Amino acid sequence: MKKILTICMAVLLLCGCGKRQKTDPEITPDTRESASITEIDFTQADAERLLTKAVADHCGSVACKVTSVRIAGSDLIGVYTYSSGTDEKSADVILHNVSVSPADKTVFTCDNAEFKDNLPVIDGGGGGTDTKPDEQKSDESDPQESAAPHQKGNYDLSDHVDESEEDATDDQKVYDENGVQIWRIYSNKGKIEFTGTYSGDSKFIIQVMDLEQNVKGEPVNIKTAGDIDASMKVDEGYYYVKIEAVGGWSLYWNRIYE
Repeated sequence: MKKILTICMAVLLLCGCGKRQKTDPEITPDTRESASITEIDFTQADAERLLTKAVADHCGSVACKVTSVRIAGSDLIGVYTYSSGTDEKSADVILHNVSVSPADKTVFTCDNAEFKDNLPVIDGGGGGTDTKPDEQKSDESDPQESAAPHQKGNYDLSDHVDESEEDATDDQKVYDENGVQIWRIYSNKGKIEFTGTYSGDSKFIIQVMDLEQNVKGEPVNIKTAGDIDASMKVDEGYYYVKIEAVGGWSLYWNRIYE
């Protein structure tokens, strides 16, 4: 009799365990579009994948390789190598206050992305972010915009270059305010090709100016998100490349000489 009672109790205990297991709550997937990396299970492997993607997007057609990554609170800090002529150089990258999609941790936004290299690659929207400042959408019939190719810039920029300086022909950012960046570049006679992406939905304009800020050729004017693919013929000399944008963007330019 004692043996039968023992067996019955064992069966009841097993049934009870089975019942508890059956009623355990299932793990609910995180369906949020974005969450800070400090709020979710964000691993070192996740950080490496995200930063590798961000650096690749930044470098465009230039070969870049991430060599180290660390998580610092809500920031990601890393080092990557890139080719500059025949040399291989290294640079730092910092993504500030990163949030990701819990479903795909390579889809991210950040407050600011710093790529500390000498490549002519500009990120005006903070890496992979689509964060936008206050927007004033352009009116397609705005007569001032249609007259833009004939306007002269009035920025406080030098109209000459000291060619005795060692870095005189390097691309140099000379202005960065209020949604406008201006870079001074040097080109031999040929063509400048512009490639990149625009993630805003209002205004993205590229103008090439001579050192006296006379606009050369037809500006690139984009009003919807998409790829940037444009080119402009130039003579040998120094130029200012002006980028004016509302919304996130990245841009790379390549010179093809005749």
